[in-house]
Amino acid sequence: MCYILNMKAKRRRAGATETFSVSVDAETKRALRRLADAEFGGNLSALVTDFAEEARRRVAAAAYLRESGIPRLTQGEAETVEAQIEREIAKAAPRRTRRSVA
Repeated sequence: MCYILNMKAKRRRAGATETFSVSVDAETKRALRRLADAEFGGNLSALVTDFAEEARRRVAAAAYLRESGIPRLTQGEAETVEAQIEREIAKAAPRRTRRSVA
C-alpha cells in the first residue's frame, strides 16, 4: 500500500513525456486497463511509468548481482525460493480465531 501511494506521488510534467506504441492481445489490454483504473485513476501512462520504475529496479538488481559474482538462479531454484516465501507469508498472516457459540 505504501509503495503504491509513493509511486502515485511521482508525477512528471506533460512536456517531459514521449509517445510510443505497444501491441498486446485483447485480454492483456483489458487487464492493463483494469489495473490502471484501480490504481492510477484510469491513467494507462502512469501504469506504464510504474512498470518502467520496476524495470529500472530489476536492471539495477541484476547489475548488482552480476558485479557481486552471484550466479543467476535456475528456474527450479527460483520456484523453490518463491514457494518458501509463500509459506513464510502464509505463516505470518494473521489467523482468524473462532468464536465459541454459547
